Amino acid sequence: MTFSPFDSPIYATIYGDPEVRALFTDSAEVRAMLLVEGTLAKVQGELGLIPLDSALYIHRASMEVQVDPAGLAVGMAQSGSPVPALVAAFGKAMEAPDHAKYIHYGARSQDILDTALVLRLRQYLRILDTRLEMLADKSGFSELAKLRQQLHAGQDKLLVVRFAGNGDISENTEVEAALAQALKLAKPADPSDFSHEGIADLAAMVSRITVTLAKIANKFTASINTEVLAIMAIFTDSQLAQMQPAQAQGNVTLALEKLALAQVCIAGSVALKHAQTMAD
Repeated sequence: MTFSPFDSPIYATIYGDPEVRALFTDSAEVRAMLLVEGTLAKVQGELGLIPLDSALYIHRASMEVQVDPAGLAVGMAQSGSPVPALVAAFGKAMEAPDHAKYIHYGARSQDILDTALVLRLRQYLRILDTRLEMLADKSGFSELAKLRQQLHAGQDKLLVVRFAGNGDISENTEVEAALAQALKLAKPADPSDFSHEGIADLAAMVSRITVTLAKIANKFTASINTEVLAIMAIFTDSQLAQMQPAQAQGNVTLALEKLALAQVCIAGSVALKHAQTMAD
């Protein structure tokens, strides 16, 4: 038995969405973190902060090496973050210690985690937008066009890079700008802070979409599709409430986000799949 119906072989025909689920696997997270580490090294080399030959070697290796997510478990238990273990595993896999010592130069673990998550959420937003666009043209679903516009409006706050760094503030700002350009992301409005409000807003938007779909479904003949839409609306609303309880802050908020965000995202995409079937 799997832990969640969202990735269950039995329930996948109803609750599954392989395209979205793939974005929230351990392998996808590791690959996104490697991409950020490699791009970070490249821009730091171009800025003269680390040797350019090491920077280019790290960047190339980040696209080629394989890091087993299971190998990060012990490090995660020790530090509360998978990033130190990832950096160690990446450096070992490179088999070039003279270059590997520049991996993660001047960065914080949360910088890598936040930016890697944003890269995966950007892919999720593209999937969501495509499905909303297709549905908004269907009879009875026109109100989704407004939700799609709101989804677009919220992307400016969400699709931002993170590099607070550990070094000189002006140097960090320079690296952040170069990293943002390289990854095709924006810079945070406040260079000294990365707000998770954009992530919370995305979760709220997904919940709003599922609730709207459930209301629209009431106009259709009862079916497995209408039932799933009702379930996803209730589920996303409950998960949203758990992501930001009033008493949570700091690492607790980040942990709750980690526990609930993927569930909200896949529930929203599952709802859109069933709505499309219902509309057709």
